[in-house]
Amino acid sequence: MNHIPIFLILISIIFSLIIYLFHNKYANYLAFICQTILIVSTIYYYQNLKILGTHDITIGGWSKTAGIALHNDWLSISLIFLTLFLFTAILIYIWDKNISTTFLFFLLFLEGIFLGLLQTSDLFSFFIFMELITIISSILIVFKKEGHSLKIVLYYLLFNSAGMMFYLLGISFLYVLVGTLNMELATTALATLGTPISVKATYMLIMSALAVKSAFFPVYNWLPKAHGAAPPAVSALLSGLLVKSGLYGFIRINQVFGIMYQEIFMILGFTTAIVGVIFALSQKDIKQILAYHTISQVGIMLIGISQMEGNLFYGGILHLINHAMFKSLLFLGAGIIISEYGTKNVYDIKGVFKRLPFTSILMIIGMLSITGSPFFNGFVSKSIITYSLGTGGNYLFNVINLGTAISFVKMSHIFVGEGTLSKKSYLCSNIAMSFLAIMCIVLGSFAMPIVTSLWSVELMKIKTLSPEKWFQYIATVACAAIIYRKIIKKDIFIIRKIRETDMAFDTANIALIFLVFVLMGIGVFA
Repeated sequence: MNHIPIFLILISIIFSLIIYLFHNKYANYLAFICQTILIVSTIYYYQNLKILGTHDITIGGWSKTAGIALHNDWLSISLIFLTLFLFTAILIYIWDKNISTTFLFFLLFLEGIFLGLLQTSDLFSFFIFMELITIISSILIVFKKEGHSLKIVLYYLLFNSAGMMFYLLGISFLYVLVGTLNMELATTALATLGTPISVKATYMLIMSALAVKSAFFPVYNWLPKAHGAAPPAVSALLSGLLVKSGLYGFIRINQVFGIMYQEIFMILGFTTAIVGVIFALSQKDIKQILAYHTISQVGIMLIGISQMEGNLFYGGILHLINHAMFKSLLFLGAGIIISEYGTKNVYDIKGVFKRLPFTSILMIIGMLSITGSPFFNGFVSKSIITYSLGTGGNYLFNVINLGTAISFVKMSHIFVGEGTLSKKSYLCSNIAMSFLAIMCIVLGSFAMPIVTSLWSVELMKIKTLSPEKWFQYIATVACAAIIYRKIIKKDIFIIRKIRETDMAFDTANIALIFLVFVLMGIGVFA
């Protein structure tokens, strides 16, 4: 058992190298053998971890102070299962698309690196894994070598790297303060220091970097650009998993420092969620609609995890997992629709239900999930967050939900209209989407038993059969339909101006510096 965390990292990397070196036509089969080994190993490891609670190892016989350490608990193992599930779904999705072995090499290598990120227990290794994820995902985004994607991927790569420089600066200060970058030892040392200005400033530097990785307001603009250039499978990974690396880091850093300024991060969460919704409402590009809603949903997750305890925190974690399911489902479905129609403009796409009936059903499940329909996973996590916020936060949260509903009322119009059944086969794509759709339903109907078993916590009971909840959802969708028809569909001047708003690279860096100064100012003077 002691070596399984290391094997989880190395197995994907070793298989990726084998696939790259041999360029064999059976590379897809090797990828699934890799996934099978990883899943079986993780299930076995979880059975033992459930008894122990946590598991720590230090590699190479070094002490924790200077060595590379791995740590697993309920959070890391939950996200490991999520990672394996999503990568397996992506491998099924690309099975019949003549994907090159080089693409598979980078995909499996990325999986190994991400599994390393989830398990690392020292802050410098976290930096290394984060940078490798940025580099490899950049290669996957630009893999088709299309001209417009080269500029976008440079934006993504350079801006994320600029953000991580503040992380590196922050952990350098932390090392000066406590003499170690091991998370466990640093937690103990910081507890004796209290919260002087030096500790607060260090904390805020690291938070600034994680804000970039998570696409918080105002440093979010890289995310819709990356989604616009990425292939559908990569978009699903970016939105469903990779953007969560910053949120995972947010939780781990707050475990080290002790949560500071919950109100600030909750406000930042609401701001990010509302800004994401506003930009999503103005879009015509189906991938941009989904991308800006990723930003909005990240804001919702931040609202939850910013408290670091209680139902609100666990609601945020659950929404992180739920979002990975329904947003990956929607991006994969969007990929099929774009391939079929040759356009991303939702107003130019009609008759999808008649042309792609099974894909349409799966997409509708994703839409019901993200808008919070009872019986689907988004309803459960959103309800937990809503109940935990209280009256004031509840009103703002309902505004965010209404905005989300308006966007997907607009997108739902692609299903209506005349059309003929598609002559193309999307069997593997639909199988992959089916797994995600099933999880949206399972996590909507059986979330509580799963959470109780995996996390050993009791969450508030959510009544999916409550007439009040059904009425509230139907009323929200009805209001969304009216607002769409009266305002959004008319594409008035303000909507066009929002859609045309773009943040150039230099402006994005100014926004990053502004965020750093604001957070540092709060840390020093609050």
